[in-house]
Amino acid sequence: MCASVGLTGVSGVVSAPVTAPWHLDRLNQVALPLDGNSALGALTGAGIDIYIIDTGVRGTHEQLAGRVAPGIDIPTQNDDAPVNPPTSDCDGHGTHVAGLAAGSTVGVAPQARIISVRVLDCAGDGSIADVVDALRWVRGHHRSGVAAIANLSLGVDLGDDGAEIDEQVLAMIKEGIVVTVAAGNGDQQGRPFDACRIAPGNESRAITVGATSITDAMTSYSNYGPCVDLFAPGGDRTRALESSWWESDTDYDIDVGTSMASPLVAGYAALLAQQQPGLCVDAIAEAIVSRATQGVITGLEATSPNRLLHVEVSPVAATVPGQPSHVITTTDNGALHVSWDSPCDGGSPITSTRVSVLLNGKVVKKATIVGTGKTARITGLRNGLSYHVVVKAKNVLGEGVATSRIRAVRVSNLRKGTTVPVSSVGDIDSDLSLLWAVSSASTSICSLNASKTKLTLKRSGLCRVRLRAIEGQTPVKRNLRVS
Repeated sequence: MCASVGLTGVSGVVSAPVTAPWHLDRLNQVALPLDGNSALGALTGAGIDIYIIDTGVRGTHEQLAGRVAPGIDIPTQNDDAPVNPPTSDCDGHGTHVAGLAAGSTVGVAPQARIISVRVLDCAGDGSIADVVDALRWVRGHHRSGVAAIANLSLGVDLGDDGAEIDEQVLAMIKEGIVVTVAAGNGDQQGRPFDACRIAPGNESRAITVGATSITDAMTSYSNYGPCVDLFAPGGDRTRALESSWWESDTDYDIDVGTSMASPLVAGYAALLAQQQPGLCVDAIAEAIVSRATQGVITGLEATSPNRLLHVEVSPVAATVPGQPSHVITTTDNGALHVSWDSPCDGGSPITSTRVSVLLNGKVVKKATIVGTGKTARITGLRNGLSYHVVVKAKNVLGEGVATSRIRAVRVSNLRKGTTVPVSSVGDIDSDLSLLWAVSSASTSICSLNASKTKLTLKRSGLCRVRLRAIEGQTPVKRNLRVS
């Protein structure tokens, strides 16, 4: 049986109309007392997607209307707790979180688009397998190099196979998604503990967020420790956070928790991404942490950072590019075709990309693609051998993050009259599925079986195929030579 995944919010008390949102008021100033001004500047998060991975989102709520897109709804697919329309909310937690990230008056990024990814049921419960599937779905619908944010106000003990969630979170980050995570609200008795014991709060490249009260005190429920990157308003029984609720388009509720703190950071990440769309994940994360107000949180546990979220939108310094992703290799007689998705450019245009081919750990071939090209053909290779490839982008600041050594498909000569697994002809460096299609102009040369797992090579000529791993991706076109 899969271990359950839990929310990181504490239930609200009563519905109430939204007044001046104190949590926004706190984010735009360094020190207390609050000055009654909740404005965060001209940036709005417009053009940036925030994936809310939660109990669903009421997309017609007045705080969010017109800016919510349905993603995946695993409970509805599984008929565990179906909602209509899919990805809407029957618990409230996800709608509340979405409002804090991007609500029109209570959110940090009031024009960002919310993508509702529903993984938890009407009681806020779910399984690790469902969360993993949802995170893989996010990866399969996000284009690398395009700025996006994902918020996970949920968590699971590492002992309950939380490592599977960590793996997907890290993959999301490598593919250009900023991930904000709630640190968690302690054990079943509400006693806080080290956030390093919670997945995905323990993932070092995610932004893990603890909670503070309206007086800048660490809340009595917030998890703590070195895995927490910073704190943000999460509220307590003295003053909770008001946000959108699920029962009507004008319904509001109050809630407290690290679940409420995390989406505030997600909204700030969206502001920075809007201002500089080419920024890489680590640059955004480092800016958020470094700009936090230091030394104002009281009652802090000793191993936790004394940093409180502060929304400040001066430009972030450009960096080298990020890591290319979704590397696809296809075989050709004595050659390999290599293609990839460009990474974030770091805030400075990519000037070239280098593809290195290795055999037994040694570089045997190199190709440099000038500009923003995303494909290379490497010739002079030996049929029957398996090579590795490494792809690395460059801008004026220097070389970016290289991919790992990716095992390419075995170089081979495709011969007519044979049927071969598609995985022996082309592959992707990912747990995502590579989708194949044969051009209508090539059906006399080659064809796919019904399950699209095998390729029949009928006669000599060019077998033109299209390969895709990401929803909405422009297919990679390949001409496979059949002899």
